[in-house]
Amino acid sequence: MFEDSKTELYVCSVTNGNALTGALPNNSGAFYKVSDNTLEEGALEAGVEYEFRFRNSAGVLNKTKPFTSADISNSTSMATTARVEQVTYVGYNGTSGSLDAANSTYYSIRLALNHTFGMLNNSPLLLTIPYKSDSSATQSEVAAGLAIAGTKVLDRQAHKPIKIERVNAGAQLVDLNNLSFVHGSTYFTSADDDTASILVGSIIRVEEPENDGDAVTDPCYVVVAHDSGAGNARIYELDQPFQGVTNADHDHCSTVTEGNWGLKFTGISPTDAEFNPLYDQPIVVSFDVQLGENFETATVTKATQPFIGRGTYQLVAALEAYTQFQNKTREVSRYPQTSYLQSAVAGSTYSLFTFEVTDSKYINVASGQQPVSKYRVIIANETTAVAGDAFGTVLASTVGNTA
Repeated sequence: MFEDSKTELYVCSVTNGNALTGALPNNSGAFYKVSDNTLEEGALEAGVEYEFRFRNSAGVLNKTKPFTSADISNSTSMATTARVEQVTYVGYNGTSGSLDAANSTYYSIRLALNHTFGMLNNSPLLLTIPYKSDSSATQSEVAAGLAIAGTKVLDRQAHKPIKIERVNAGAQLVDLNNLSFVHGSTYFTSADDDTASILVGSIIRVEEPENDGDAVTDPCYVVVAHDSGAGNARIYELDQPFQGVTNADHDHCSTVTEGNWGLKFTGISPTDAEFNPLYDQPIVVSFDVQLGENFETATVTKATQPFIGRGTYQLVAALEAYTQFQNKTREVSRYPQTSYLQSAVAGSTYSLFTFEVTDSKYINVASGQQPVSKYRVIIANETTAVAGDAFGTVLASTVGNTA
């Protein structure tokens, strides 16, 4: 039975071990010659029929239709690439720039969440961050006001799509070790006696992520109070809830002098644990930052463009569900599908091998026509199993490209 434009996905997380078909492990696959059922890990031979055979997580053996190398087109291989989150600055951007600081002025920032386009009558979700400066405005005050107001706006969303932090151009003063931060809390402590270094009004720069190298684009917080505790028993309070990852022993922090201020907007896409491949669509958070009319000095710098990635768990798992929904062959007794195999594993990454096959031997009995449509085969090979299964070698003889 020929299925027009069907996509078949095979998620291989276990190396095939050069096994015969009958001994093929669950969640593994290989190319086999149809004539004698021998495993093929070299280049496809001209005129020889092959099948890709795959044993799924339920132990069921699946096969493609037989094909020759001449039937294959558009063969590609693609290494895994991690998702990249968008980073945008307003004001100081790590090199230049500053924030506005006019007295008694209303500053507003609007966020257009481009990844939500089409959800609300073909318009993206728009969020507004409002702040009015006081009668003796400073960059520090405006930066804090906008960051704190923006955090409150974003925390009210069902999924927080962006975190807002501040950056400062100031130079390092005192290196700080052994600080303890909790995500979402304004309080932190130190395992050392830093009472002489961390004062009310101190600007604390926190390396994020830790051990990634100190940079002026690392987030900064201002200490607004402490409980007057002695030595390492003192509890300090920040002016903004900590936006980084909870860390009970952060060894790369410092106090800094005050320079120009900026706001740092970083996308927060759903984690693998939050993603449901049966219902969710893989996304990377994408947004535009639009400044209100009263901004005269600050500019917007899009430092890092968002990229959804290649071969990530979310992309592969969603495609796995989609291709099972396409399965309409006669052995499937229910359609649409009511249960799905989920072979892709959260946290894993996959290299993708894709090729299209033309079923040139099929002629429709009723019409006598020979279809020219192709079906697509995608092999998602878990990264640690790639070297052992030689899929790239097998497909190297076909016309294609590597992305």
